[in-house]
Amino acid sequence: MRKLCLTALYCLLALCLCGCSVLPILAVGDVLSVAEAGKTGFDMAAGINSRQSLSQDTSDDAQAEARLRARLHAQGGLLAQATPHVTQGHGYVVGTYSNPKDLERARLATSGVKGVHKMTLCLFRAGSGRHYVTDGELRDNILRMSGIRTREVRVQVVEGNAVLLGVVRSNAERQRLDDSAHDAGASSVRNYVLLKTPG
Repeated sequence: MRKLCLTALYCLLALCLCGCSVLPILAVGDVLSVAEAGKTGFDMAAGINSRQSLSQDTSDDAQAEARLRARLHAQGGLLAQATPHVTQGHGYVVGTYSNPKDLERARLATSGVKGVHKMTLCLFRAGSGRHYVTDGELRDNILRMSGIRTREVRVQVVEGNAVLLGVVRSNAERQRLDDSAHDAGASSVRNYVLLKTPG
């Protein structure tokens, strides 16, 4: 960080000494802030890129999920923050709602989405959960206890309620996820995990 700041200062000094009158004179604090922000942005981009695959999911489910996300986003409020999932043409919306009108809006907004043959709303009343641990901690505990590590399984926790989604290879894995959610202390468990179809 210090080298980056010094380099920025040397470049500024060199430009000023060369008679460049167009360049505005910046305070040292401004240069340091710019250099620091650039370093932080680079670090964030490097961290994100190291975890992402360059291949994009263009499956029918992924495209249907994108359409569902756009519909929810257009609703605004808590519905815009809900997370859509599509597995084998079955759509799920996981999140919170503030009043019964939100539920009706969600039903209308998510009906008739191309690529979604069946829809399940997993919406919980905002502020209704018990908070012994955060939703993120509870989610991590469920995954750790189940021992299931696959991209095809998604565990979401909302207001202390666990929603299990995705695809597993056996009924034993499905049951293990369910048991782990109960053992971890979820207020309720909705298990929508499907068995992987051969082929």
